[in-house]
Formats: sequence, structure tokens, C-alpha cells
Amino acid sequence: MNRFLIMLGSVLILIPGLTTAQDAELHPEKSKQEDRFTGVFPPAVKTIACITPASYPASPSHRRGLVLLKKAGYKVKVMPHAFTKPAKGENASPVEGRLADFYAAWNDPEVDMILCIRGGRGCRELLAALDWNKLKKRDDLYLQGYSDVTQITAAMLAKGYGRPVAGPMSGSMSGLQQDCINEMKAMHHGKQVGPVPVKKMKGGDCSGMAFTGLLSRLAWVAQSNYCPSMAGRIIFIEVVSSTPEKMREDFQTLLDRKFFDGAAGVVFCHFLRSGKPAEMEAAMNEFASKLSVPVYRGFPFGHSSKCYTVDFSRRVEIKDSKVTFLAAQPAGK
Repeated sequence: MNRFLIMLGSVLILIPGLTTAQDAELHPEKSKQEDRFTGVFPPAVKTIACITPASYPASPSHRRGLVLLKKAGYKVKVMPHAFTKPAKGENASPVEGRLADFYAAWNDPEVDMILCIRGGRGCRELLAALDWNKLKKRDDLYLQGYSDVTQITAAMLAKGYGRPVAGPMSGSMSGLQQDCINEMKAMHHGKQVGPVPVKKMKGGDCSGMAFTGLLSRLAWVAQSNYCPSMAGRIIFIEVVSSTPEKMREDFQTLLDRKFFDGAAGVVFCHFLRSGKPAEMEAAMNEFASKLSVPVYRGFPFGHSSKCYTVDFSRRVEIKDSKVTFLAAQPAGK
């Protein structure tokens, strides 16, 4: 029997897409084009530091993303503790190593961008140990991630450090749809993105700077010292691996903490693995009814192979139920 179980486990590992299906951040790779990420990041980005701020990247897909970055012509610095295995029963490796990697990547003058390998759980612990005085004030340093990394990008915005971007991580890049790769390039090159059709739930047109995050992590952010002002911003919210009850609890936390005060609008993105479709539909309608700003739904962001990239420094407008990120103005204009 033991031999049978071992053989079965080996076979399951070899079935394409099966292991990725267990992790909401991972998706089966469909494209064979090795250089499909060439030039996708800002023109000034030549060297990318890859870190693991949260859960251990155990899947081959996490390493596959690093290969694709190198094939795209980027110099990739995988930080020393990025693949340090956690202790038994833990999701993340010791915070000391993750923290050292964060400092080293941020302060390395050769690094133009920090790309998180995966999310999961652990960024909260990292932030608790982080000394911001040990970080150089680099306004042009990009840091990209989503899911648990919501907490880091929100903290960066609140502190005024670096250039936070919500978008696919290196571990999720191999399964990303081609239109999302094209959108990521347009976003990072300051070109117009959209118009992307969305469904109006409440209110009318709006415009403002963008902000994006995972609902459960935003609930923590709203109660922390790292909560940025949402004044004048359009807030894009996604949900994954939750329940209708937990979603309502987290959303109420945002309301109680006045997280939406001054916001220009709210857009619900992917709501996945969080109950039956009818339950999620009811939750979104309930959330919309409690907001006093325009509310839309259906923007492609979150734990899916169709995940767009959102730079928090980009201006977005919603007009006639279409989301458009306006082309960035050249410096000095």
C-alpha cells in the first residue's frame, strides 16, 4: 500500500496543471513562447530582484517565472532566502531571512525593480519587523505583487516609499494570458490601457488615481499604521478563498475604519473561491448599497490567469461603464 501511495503521488505531480490548481496564484502554462515577457517592464528596468516576502514558493511554476524573466533579457537577482524552506508546520521561512532580502533588494543600486515571487501569508510579519529608516528613499523603485503583497504596496503608498504596483508576480507569470502581458507592458510604458468594459452597479462616471488590493488584506491595512488615504482614488478590490460571512466582516471593517472616505469610486474585480456565484453576487450588491460613491464590477484583476496590472501612480477614469487608464504625461508637462 505504501508503495502504491508513493507511486500515485509521483504521478499526480507529473499531471500538468494539477499542482497549480491547488494554489490560487498559479495557472497552467499554455504558451510556448519563451521570450513573451521581453520589454514588458518600464524601459529603465534592466535588473530585477526577486524576493519571497510571504509563503514559501514550493511549485515548479514559481521557478519557471524566473526562467521566463531571464529569457526576456532581464538580469534577475534571486535573493538568498527566496527559496529557504520553512520549518515544519510553517508557511513562510524565518522572517529574519525575508527581511534581510527585502533590505538588500531595496538598497541595491543596481536593482531597478523588485518582483515578488508569491504571496500567501507572511507580509504582515515582515512589515512588523521592517525598519523604514534602513530603506533608501527611492521614488523610482518599482515593487510589484498582489494577494498578500497588498499589505506591502499599501504600506509603500502610505509611507511614500518607492513605486507600488499591483500585478502578477513571477510565480504567476507563466500562466498569464497574452492579453494581460500586453496590458502589463502598456501600463508600465505609460500608454493608455482600455477602455475595459465593466458593469455599473451604482452612480455615474468618476476619475482619480488607482489603488488595488485583496479585501481580506485591506481589512488589516485599514486597522494598521500603514493605511494610505483613499482620497481621490478609484479602489479596485478582489476576493479569493474567503466565505460570504468573512467577506461581509472584512467589508464592514473597511466601512467602520472609514477606508472609503474621499474615494472617487470603487470597482469589484475577481471574486473567486469564496462561495456560490449567487452568494458572491448578493455580497457585491450589498457592498455597493453601503457605498456613497460610484460602484462598478467586472474588472479583470486578481487570482486568475486573466489578471491586469495596476500602477498606483496612474490616473484612471470610468466613463460610460468603461475603465480607461489614461496615457501618462511626459515628464515636465
